[in-house]
Amino acid sequence: MKRQALHSLLEKYLENKCSQDELIVIEKLYGMLDRDDLEEIYPDELQTLEQKLWDRINLETGSSDQTHLSTPHPGLLKRMPMLTWFAAAALVAFTLITGYLFLNNHQDPQFLKFQALTSILEKKNNTSAPLRINLEDGSVVILQPSSSLTYPAHFSAKTREVSLKGEGYFLISKNPHRPFFVYNKNVITRVVGTSFIIKSNPATEETQVIVKTGKVMVCLNKDQHLNLKHLFNQHKKVILTPNQKTTYKKDDDDFETTLVADPLPILPAGSQSKSKAAYVFEEAPLTAVLNQLQTTYGIAFIIEDQELYNNTFTGDISRQNLYQKLDLLCHTIKAHYEISGTKIIIKTK
Repeated sequence: MKRQALHSLLEKYLENKCSQDELIVIEKLYGMLDRDDLEEIYPDELQTLEQKLWDRINLETGSSDQTHLSTPHPGLLKRMPMLTWFAAAALVAFTLITGYLFLNNHQDPQFLKFQALTSILEKKNNTSAPLRINLEDGSVVILQPSSSLTYPAHFSAKTREVSLKGEGYFLISKNPHRPFFVYNKNVITRVVGTSFIIKSNPATEETQVIVKTGKVMVCLNKDQHLNLKHLFNQHKKVILTPNQKTTYKKDDDDFETTLVADPLPILPAGSQSKSKAAYVFEEAPLTAVLNQLQTTYGIAFIIEDQELYNNTFTGDISRQNLYQKLDLLCHTIKAHYEISGTKIIIKTK
C-alpha cells in the first residue's frame, strides 16, 4: 500500500468528503491514540516508530510500500479489517502530529495539536471591563481587556489545559489527579488548585505570574519535543507560594522572582476566611514579632545581625499593611529591612 493512499483518506476527512465508513474510522482516531505515549516520543525515535506502523499495515493487508495505489479503491474499506484502518489512520495522524510537534518552537496544549478532532473555544475580551469565564471543571478565569483565552470544550481525563494571551486571574478548582496547565508563549504554569494572575506583555515579551493562594510551578516554554513531565524536570523552573511573583525576562531568558508589591495575609489551610491576627505587643522579642509576621504572610524573615536578637518591641501594628508594620518595627529597634528575592532581611542601620 502506498502512503499517499492514507494521506488521501485524511485529506478527505479534513475536506468533509468522507463516506460514513471512513468517517467512523477517522473520528475514532482521537480516542485510539495514547496521548501520554505520544508525548514521550523523541525526534530520533520517529523513523523507527513510523516503520513499525507501516510493517503492521502491510502485514495485515498483504501489500508492500511499492504496491501501486495512489487513491483508496471504492471497495477497499469493505475488504480491509477495521483494525487495519485504525492503524492506517493512526499512522497518518502520527506523521502529521509529530511533524507539527517538531517544527513548532514552543509547547502548545495537547488539545491544539488535535484540533481537527476536538471542539475548541476561544473567548476574547473586547470590552473595557474584566470578563468572567466559567470552565467545565468549576474553575473560573477573569479575563482582562484586550486578552484572550483558548480552551477545549471538555478537558481530558488526565490534564486540564488552556492557552492565554494577555492577562487573566485564575481561580482553579482543586483536583490533584488532573493538574491545570496555562500555556503562554514564553512560560507554562502548572497548578493543582489555587488562584493566581498571569500577565504577558507582547511588546517586551515579558510574562509575570503572581500567586494569591496555593502553590504554582512555572517553567520556560521550550523544547517542544519534551513531554510536560520532562519539561518541568529538565528546565529551570520556579515554585511560587502566596505573595510571591516571578517575571520572565526575554533579554535574560530567565526568571526574576520576588515578593508582590503589597503582600496580603494568606488563607490558613482549611479556613474559608482570613482571620485577623492581633498585632499588639508588650516587650515582645523581635523573633516573636517576626514569627507572627511569617505565619500571617507566608514570608521568610532573616535577622542578619546577632545583636538584633536582644531587641524587644512594644506597640500596636494591627491596622498597617506588612511594609508599614516593618517600618514601625525597624524604626523602634534602629534597624532597616531589605527585600532579597522572596525573603526579607532585617539589618542594623
